[in-house]
Amino acid sequence: MRRGQIVEPANLIFFLSDNHTRRMMGAYGHPIVQTPNLDKIAARGVRFDNAYCASPLCCPSRSSLATGRYPHQTGYWDNALTYDGDTPSWHHRLRTQGHAVTAIGKLHFRSGDDDNGFTEEIEPMHIVNGQGALIHLLRATGEGVPPRTSHFEVYSKAGVGEADYQSYDRNITGHAIKWLNENAKKHGKPWVLLVSYASPHPPFAVPKRFYDLYPPDEMKLPVQCTADTRPDHPAVAHIRDINGFEDAPNEEFIRRNIAGYCGLVTHLDEQIGEVMQTADQLGLLPSTRVLYTSDHGEAAGNHGLFGKAVMYEHSIGVPLIAAGPDIPAGASSKQIVSHVDLFQTIVQSVGAELTEEDGSLPGISLWPAIQGHDTERLGFAEFHAQASRVASFALRDGDHKLVCHVGEVPQLFDLRQDPEETNDLMRGDQIPEIAAKLIAKLRTLVNPEEADQQAKEDQRRQMAHHGGPEAMLNAGTFAMSPIPGKDVEIESLT
Repeated sequence: MRRGQIVEPANLIFFLSDNHTRRMMGAYGHPIVQTPNLDKIAARGVRFDNAYCASPLCCPSRSSLATGRYPHQTGYWDNALTYDGDTPSWHHRLRTQGHAVTAIGKLHFRSGDDDNGFTEEIEPMHIVNGQGALIHLLRATGEGVPPRTSHFEVYSKAGVGEADYQSYDRNITGHAIKWLNENAKKHGKPWVLLVSYASPHPPFAVPKRFYDLYPPDEMKLPVQCTADTRPDHPAVAHIRDINGFEDAPNEEFIRRNIAGYCGLVTHLDEQIGEVMQTADQLGLLPSTRVLYTSDHGEAAGNHGLFGKAVMYEHSIGVPLIAAGPDIPAGASSKQIVSHVDLFQTIVQSVGAELTEEDGSLPGISLWPAIQGHDTERLGFAEFHAQASRVASFALRDGDHKLVCHVGEVPQLFDLRQDPEETNDLMRGDQIPEIAAKLIAKLRTLVNPEEADQQAKEDQRRQMAHHGGPEAMLNAGTFAMSPIPGKDVEIESLT
């Protein structure tokens, strides 16, 4: 850190959500979504305007959050090959140095039987049966992944109602409040409490009091959501087709999903507010920092997509806010940042030390940016799971963003002129000069072809371990992981 930037060790409450796109928060300028508690955290601290996940899918993103490394560095590629405790995490670093590190809620690692590095895991959600959604492995066969109906069906449930995930969220809040009341003042060293919610993951079914806040007929339609406007890039068309959106949904379907998504974001905000109220009542805030982010975003109809798994801003752009001791109030940072930066940032925040092994981490501590010293950086994300025939990589440099699809035409956007990414600059016959420069910079970070090949080799190896492609098909798939204590609903692929 720069001279004068002193960070005193402090406790940390780390709120993590699932599927919350960066733009869907009042503090980020959304015109209607109600997030008063998250906005209050942002007002007390710093908001990062250009934060990215490492991969737009639950398991690889969460694995990168834990390890501070990208999927091509760890082999945690998808929702079947996920974190297993073998790569050191920031949780390991803190626990080894005597800090309590408690996780409550959704982790989506391989198993609680692995040593994931926590002092304690309370009501965790991990991948189904320690093997997850085996459909992801089928992309490595070269024959493609069969279409699935469950993805479309889960979005068809948007409206008034409630999914298991919301009751799980309330359990997580209850556990967090209980932990704070019983443990927050017991520990000699600063502690970390990871409070990880399942919302706002679909289905976007919410109690009437939330849904009524967002009348569907008042919801603004997303960009390029109709059959004649949605992008025709092969990678985008592929994910639409296998997820059941080959035919563009009607406006009623789209508006209902946007209303339900807004309602779930407000539900999430309410849960975070209850935990924050307890922290305030216990007098913890002067000695406790608060961090909030989400594992990835959500398309919510933009570009004719529902879900994530693509490199548009709505899927890889995540909220990231922090508040508490040594964090200036009302601040914002334009620095391009990544989830992989949180490893060093959290270790430094509680006063722990990095090891020699951590010297190869690709991220950097965010403390200089938190305290007003932004650095020019590249943004990077990658995707290797079931919605892709080939690996995809995003590279952002300043206002320009390149999306490289191995063996296919790339995409290029100017985010200053086109923040919603409706004008792909690669539509001409020649590669623009800026794209050639970005491709060269991408290759300094990763060899796209080698990473694509390695991912598929690992997926084929895992597939063989589980009995081969036929066994994967017979196993079926599912649209969402069940909450603890519930059985998974399997969709047949044969």
